Amino acid sequence: MGEFFGSIYCWFEEFFGIELANYLWGESSPLSQTNSFIGIGWSMFGISVAIVLIYYYVINHPQLNHWWGWTIFLIINAVVNFIVGWQWVLKDYYSGKMVVIDPATNLQTPLNIGESEIIYFGVSNMFISIIAFIIFSFMFKWWSSNCSRAPF
Repeated sequence: MGEFFGSIYCWFEEFFGIELANYLWGESSPLSQTNSFIGIGWSMFGISVAIVLIYYYVINHPQLNHWWGWTIFLIINAVVNFIVGWQWVLKDYYSGKMVVIDPATNLQTPLNIGESEIIYFGVSNMFISIIAFIIFSFMFKWWSSNCSRAPF
């Protein structure tokens, strides 16, 4: 699954930076050698599915059976996934895991990753979650009693 999520997120690696992408792959820092795309991707999928199911089966109100009702939940999904993606990576940034060990001096030097790249990653997670929300909407909407025609 790491390859799957990593390949999806790397559609945006020019946006949030190749150095951050390498770190999330677990390749550039000895302090974090796990593929972070797995956890971030599964949480993005889980949040998107949960919000789709809440819209179509828990709320399931006839007044929300319009494009604007569906759009409200799309925006909620996007905001939540932006915050999750941004905070997930920011946690590693503040805990000092984004370093590389210089072989000549054996000292830790920080990777060239700033807070702006981390925010850009959150935005990338938001865009991918929008795509996932749309796909999950078309998968789950058919069995909804009141909202099966939203968004179209």
